Amino acid sequence: MLSLFVLLLGGSSCGGPGNEGLNVRLTLEEREQVDRMVTAQMDSLRPLIDSICRVTFDDQVALATDSIVQRQLEEEARLRARIPQTRRQ
Repeated sequence: MLSLFVLLLGGSSCGGPGNEGLNVRLTLEEREQVDRMVTAQMDSLRPLIDSICRVTFDDQVALATDSIVQRQLEEEARLRARIPQTRRQ
């Protein structure tokens, strides 16, 4: 159970695209059990999660930057399209 949780947490700990389809539903008892195990193992989990974030950080930043730039370019194109042709000259 703990290894499943670590896998799910590691895959979604930094967020980003690709996690939209992940939908895990646990019962109250399962959540309490996971919480107890995570609390007991936090000292060993934190370095693992941090290392996953460090490894993927540059790619995540590049992806976010590209996304922001793309949205700004699309917004600029939409705004320019609204300007009448006579005002552009």
